[in-house]
Amino acid sequence: MDAGSARMVVILAAVAVLALATHSQQRSAHPTVFTSADGAFQFSYPASFEVCVTGKLEPCMNQAYIPPCEDDAIVCVVYPSKQSEDSSFGAAAFQVREIRTERETMTADVCVTPYPTETPAGISAWPAFQISAQHPAKMIRGVLFVHGISGQAAMSHWSTVDLYRAFHRQKCYELSVSESGTNPRVADPPLKTLTHAQQKDVDESLSQILNGFRFLK
Repeated sequence: MDAGSARMVVILAAVAVLALATHSQQRSAHPTVFTSADGAFQFSYPASFEVCVTGKLEPCMNQAYIPPCEDDAIVCVVYPSKQSEDSSFGAAAFQVREIRTERETMTADVCVTPYPTETPAGISAWPAFQISAQHPAKMIRGVLFVHGISGQAAMSHWSTVDLYRAFHRQKCYELSVSESGTNPRVADPPLKTLTHAQQKDVDESLSQILNGFRFLK
């Protein structure tokens, strides 16, 4: 490669990096603010994301084989997937839930304890989530949350969830960031996977929403 070609490669790479940075800045420069109906919490998210609330969750639930939202979510915000049909990417989302219990009074200890999941068939032998060994807690806007992790797999599909629980004003709140996809080897040729830049955009976008969450009262 001669000197002229090398300079051209450097220039094109710089332009690509600048374009990606500009895209990220433009998206974060015009956030949409979500405030819960009861005025308890607030967070910001990019206007291009799809937002669904209690009673109207179906559009977000149907984004992937493994739904990115729980059916009892207060709010769910889904990353705008523009991947082609031959991509292994499923969905990614941020959601807020209130964890409730009918068997006992909700307390701080009950809130952060990973009890086994109850299903119509009975009680699962596994806890609903595991406390992260590497990062067991996270401070978000001055509130300490317990950090749990969970995941599932079915029919060549998978999902991972990072959840954060805190007992605030006698209520148990759970924030979570999830991502799902398909095993790329189920197809021939294999499905495309996210590039490093695409995965970074997904991760940073959801992280910004999570870290911007705050209680208003």
